[in-house]
Amino acid sequence: MHVNGHRLYARNGICSARCSRLNFSADTSKSFWPKHCHIEPRLSFHVHHRLAGRWTPKSSQYRQRSLLSQAVTAQQPSENKNTMMMGQNAPLFMRELAGTQRIGRGETVSPLSNANQPTDLMGITFKDASGTSTCLGDYMQANDTDGFLVMHEGQNITEFYADSINPSTSHGIASITRNFIASCVAVLIQRKQLDMDTPVEQYMPDLKSSGYAGATVGQLLDMRSGVSSSMILTAQAMRWSQPDPAKPVADGIKALLLTLPKDTEHGGKFKYRAGDTDVLGCLCEAVTGKSMGEVISELIWQPMGAQQDAEIVVDQKRTPMYSGGMSATLRDAARFGYLWLNDGSSNGKEVVPAAFVHGTRHGNEDVMQAFSGNFFGLLDSPGKMYHNQTWNLDEKRGTILMYGAGGNFIYIDPPAQLVCTVQSHWPGPFMPDRVQGWFSALEAVRAKLAPQTL
Repeated sequence: MHVNGHRLYARNGICSARCSRLNFSADTSKSFWPKHCHIEPRLSFHVHHRLAGRWTPKSSQYRQRSLLSQAVTAQQPSENKNTMMMGQNAPLFMRELAGTQRIGRGETVSPLSNANQPTDLMGITFKDASGTSTCLGDYMQANDTDGFLVMHEGQNITEFYADSINPSTSHGIASITRNFIASCVAVLIQRKQLDMDTPVEQYMPDLKSSGYAGATVGQLLDMRSGVSSSMILTAQAMRWSQPDPAKPVADGIKALLLTLPKDTEHGGKFKYRAGDTDVLGCLCEAVTGKSMGEVISELIWQPMGAQQDAEIVVDQKRTPMYSGGMSATLRDAARFGYLWLNDGSSNGKEVVPAAFVHGTRHGNEDVMQAFSGNFFGLLDSPGKMYHNQTWNLDEKRGTILMYGAGGNFIYIDPPAQLVCTVQSHWPGPFMPDRVQGWFSALEAVRAKLAPQTL
């Protein structure tokens, strides 16, 4: 059906919607276009906006029309700063930004069990970063949310799609890619192909003369090498952003890693370092002799039962963007979150070592002491940390957050048996007010679904 220039799709006939303008339950044969809607169990509701003729219904992809210029704008070098600015549509255009490696699915798909009873989440109220009371549906609509899927007690209770994506869309997940790299590292440690306490140059001799010499695998997992790096440098090395002529950047990700200097001792305080993840990805490829796409596919993607292929962006040298280049569907991202909720197991088979998952959830005193509390200033209280490429929100509960720039989250709370997966396309990669708002929203969802666990 077509409503106000949109096409509406719903499954199983009945859509129950709630918004600030109307409350109703209607057969989907009737025309309506709510500002936002509550999605009942077993109902997949998604909207495709025609976006000025750039939507191609037959292929379910956007026509490639100046996509690179739309998705990534390289800011010209200046005396004050030089940054890469990701456009709002970048998460949807990752394949057009650069080449990709395929992360192939297997033959067996893990089902997402659907709940039998409806659960109203869109009407949940909470306070955003400004202290203003809002409801989840309004907040999602105002903050460029593309997809939202909630699993509670093993069942898919809410699944929402809006503006240009559907269940088959491979959406950029940015730094959630790091959690896949860490999961692969954990499997390779269990297989004794890597060791937590071994210096990285023993696996990659090229690193002997780099700043990473002497850093261990475990230190890189916690971003505690003594080497400063950033996504800005990575983008410049990939030629997504113009480097400062006075400060030339190496050509490609691997070349960049060899040039980064050590500025503090390895094993010190946590600092968010893109290069630490990139080195871990290189190690995975070095010890397996396979591409990162193949490693993720064989160790994680196929065993967890992904429904569709994923992909990871590569640079001009065909090196993957280990620190933030993956794209995946909302449902498969949720499957990964559920894998971690389920102690690393899928369908009764261990995929990610349970000890690694448990250690990530609860950490240790050394990791907590090393954490400086800098996640947009939101993780300053005790019991929070960064461990194994993952943000730990509450070490006692074991609540963790897999976060990707631009509003991409996988929130996992074991006591509540809750996984919330969010995909967005924010106008900027790092927006603290929006992150704070989502923290409050996810806590409100948890409080509604599992108040007995608080």
